[in-house]
Amino acid sequence: MTKKDDLSGWYHELLEKADVVDGRYPVKGMLIYKGWGLSMIKRMQQYLEDMLDLDGHQPVLFPVLIPEEILGKETEHIAGFEEEVYWVTHAGGNELERRLSLRPTSETPIYEMFKLWIRSHTDLPFKVHQSCAVYRYETKHTRPLIRGREFLWNEGHSAHADGDDVKSHMEEIKKIYLRLINELLCIPFVVNSRPEWDRFPGADESCAFDTLMPDGRTLQVATVHDLGRNFSKAFGLTFENESGEHELAYTSSYGPSFGRLLAAVICIHGDDVGLILPPKIAPLQVVVIPIVFKKSQRDEILSYAGDIEQKMRDDGFRVAVDDSDERPGSKYFFWEMKGVPLRIEVGPRDLKQGKLTIVRRDTGEKKQIGLAELDVESMFEEITSSIRERAKKRFRDGFHTVGGLDEIRDHAGKGILRVGWCGNKECANSIEEYVDILSVNEERAVCVVCGSEGVEVLAAKTY
Repeated sequence: MTKKDDLSGWYHELLEKADVVDGRYPVKGMLIYKGWGLSMIKRMQQYLEDMLDLDGHQPVLFPVLIPEEILGKETEHIAGFEEEVYWVTHAGGNELERRLSLRPTSETPIYEMFKLWIRSHTDLPFKVHQSCAVYRYETKHTRPLIRGREFLWNEGHSAHADGDDVKSHMEEIKKIYLRLINELLCIPFVVNSRPEWDRFPGADESCAFDTLMPDGRTLQVATVHDLGRNFSKAFGLTFENESGEHELAYTSSYGPSFGRLLAAVICIHGDDVGLILPPKIAPLQVVVIPIVFKKSQRDEILSYAGDIEQKMRDDGFRVAVDDSDERPGSKYFFWEMKGVPLRIEVGPRDLKQGKLTIVRRDTGEKKQIGLAELDVESMFEEITSSIRERAKKRFRDGFHTVGGLDEIRDHAGKGILRVGWCGNKECANSIEEYVDILSVNEERAVCVVCGSEGVEVLAAKTY
């Protein structure tokens, strides 16, 4: 089964083989995160949380249950989620006095508490974040890590004295997400300002980070929302300004999906052999394979492999020696499938010459070097850059300009399309029979439906 011919089959098989997740849990759309997958998610999470903490966010962890009257305070917000909410109605055999929802997102409970925590303009901006699971009854076809009913993310929330400060803060969050998505994970993306009908419920503006999967569909991996004063009005979130008057605060919310980010890493970087992982998130960064032909050499070669392992550990790398009884070829295949960035082979000739053989997972490049020449840090920088540039090229090649509905139909599901649109919703509906409009740009263009002057939009089939 090849990635090019059957991405879905390749993806599901790799999730199982590489111990990323197990989708056989008896609740549809909910996964068991296994060692290899959860380790990568935890590294993403820590990387992001460290940046948010440095930006002045307070870490918090809110309860998973939200009272119905709190969830429903912002009417547009609850209307946007009403078909997806899980309701808790009983405790044992006793019916609860009020329904409680499993957290679909946390704007409502957090702003309920913001109004207690924020008193003065000196408290602003006020920023918090939490890494948690959220629950939505997804009615579409579920896909592991991509579209589920329970998913892991980090959500940030902020309150500000004015709208300009919100805009400035959103730009800072975009920079943080750039470092997470592109620098750490090597995933290319475009930031799209969603059209009015596709904004987060209750938002004045929604910006989405969209990447392009190998099958030509886009995957939204993170969002940033300008909520204006909409939630503040609903929750009475005010602050005392410098003149002693009370004003409504401006708020924003934002978050990446760790599951979708992991799915993007797997699908964008992987090949027919298996995973190809950016070194910083790889659960195991280096695997040492001792190659023993004669029993009399075993102890000496294993000792040499152990010395290399210890040197790697002392240098701060995640490393292991595979001294199992499997044949070397089987070991190579297994660790390549798992995506370990660097393999070190040590055999009798290496031992005799005081050398070792290194193999890069991303390119398959193999060479023999002296132990003193081993510079893993520089090698990882090269691997990371190579993975990022290769993904960036495929991403750039996935953009197409189209001039009519027939072309949209023919190119649907083959990348991100540049399409002309006049601004009329009826014309948008015609376009969205084939693809979803991702964003509206200022570039002038002719509408592909009616021929009127308009602007360029980006559109694609989406997950």
